[in-house]
Amino acid sequence: MGGPGTDRPSSLPLPRSGVRGWLTMGIYQPLFVLAFLLYSPVLVWRLLFDKRPRTSLRQRLGFVPRSEASGPVVWIHGVSVGEVKAASNFIARLRRLRPDLQLLVSATTPNGHIVARQEYKDLPVVFYPLDFANCPARALDRIQPRCVLLMELEIWPNFLQAARKRDIPVAVINGRISERTFKGYRLARGLLPQLDLITKYCVQDRAYQKRLLDLGVDPARVFVTGNMKYDSVVMASFDDARARLRPWLAPAGERVLVAGSTHHDEEAAVLAAVATVQQAGPLPVRIVLVPRHPERAPAIAEQVRASGRRPVAWSEVATSLAPLAADAVVVVDTIGQLQRFYAACDVAFVGGSLIPHGGQNMLEPAAQGLATIFGPHTTNFRRDVELLRTAEAVVQVADRAEFAVELGALLRDPVRRQALGDRARAVIADNQGATERTLDLVTDLLGPPAAAPAVVLPAATARG
Repeated sequence: MGGPGTDRPSSLPLPRSGVRGWLTMGIYQPLFVLAFLLYSPVLVWRLLFDKRPRTSLRQRLGFVPRSEASGPVVWIHGVSVGEVKAASNFIARLRRLRPDLQLLVSATTPNGHIVARQEYKDLPVVFYPLDFANCPARALDRIQPRCVLLMELEIWPNFLQAARKRDIPVAVINGRISERTFKGYRLARGLLPQLDLITKYCVQDRAYQKRLLDLGVDPARVFVTGNMKYDSVVMASFDDARARLRPWLAPAGERVLVAGSTHHDEEAAVLAAVATVQQAGPLPVRIVLVPRHPERAPAIAEQVRASGRRPVAWSEVATSLAPLAADAVVVVDTIGQLQRFYAACDVAFVGGSLIPHGGQNMLEPAAQGLATIFGPHTTNFRRDVELLRTAEAVVQVADRAEFAVELGALLRDPVRRQALGDRARAVIADNQGATERTLDLVTDLLGPPAAAPAVVLPAATARG
């Protein structure tokens, strides 16, 4: 193994943070300790009563499996499910172009880790280290990456400082910076040397580029590459899922509504909207609820019962596909099923949008050519919504009352559903290519290809 600094082009000097870096860390470290102490009762409770955090604690402390690769390692990090899935096409292309590289994937959230292990079964998957004390340095020393690629904009001062000290370049790919984050960073602009520790920013659009430039980032480091999600959402075919799930969900020709990535109170809104639709005239509708956080499934089942319908947990019927009663509502309580259920639906509602959360990924149903509807709160996907709405490829509603009206119209109009789906697919196709542009920009961070294939890293277990 050549170590982190091997074969790094001399034309890419790593930035230095200087006095501002010391000042920032002097403020940041005590604040992190305070936040950790405030959170510690919750952590202790989880360690005592929930086995899941125990499996990740060692890796979060930096004790990830040591690298056994004979070739260079590229560390790719996505915070949660969305970022992990958006990286899929990039990872697939990079593996084809550079089989000599050993890729390692990390995630911050438990759900992100689960999806990463599902998506990249033959790659090592670890938890991202806590940005405290020696945890990032320990992880970097054990992995020894040639470079680190951060999906979207995951900036942690300790991690970046530790990478700088080891001459490991860090780049942001598929970068975005929300309005809220931008405002916060702007208030503390004088204490943001960590922004200078990023070698390159490959961002989704010019609005994000402008925000970074307004924060003082060197223009030579910021590049507009587009959104890699448009490349990743069309990789897989879900024809098999549709062939299996559609006859089960709609044996009598029911309309199938999938409410994906829903948050608290949105499931009740969906149930109420369908009830309103059915009051206007007979219309058999099969509802599938796929919460963003599957652990909420028991509470959602109670809401379904309260609405007069019968909840059916996916985990209990996934193998048998036992026949569903007419009033059954499927509650998906496992990770990684959303796109499969989207493939079997007539209308897709994208959650996080009827409440002030900022929305969830509407590109997944759009890429499958589905009639897609969502609420007014979509700041997390501002650019995507602009493109889709301009093309009249989706339906966005202002409130819950309009949601019920528009949902009913879509469920009763197959011609409109088809037209929306066709236009959505066209938008996705028109905006592809970000993966190739990003690969071109990070090539110099990867170093020259090795002369011979490297030994594959062992996949990390959940226990680390």
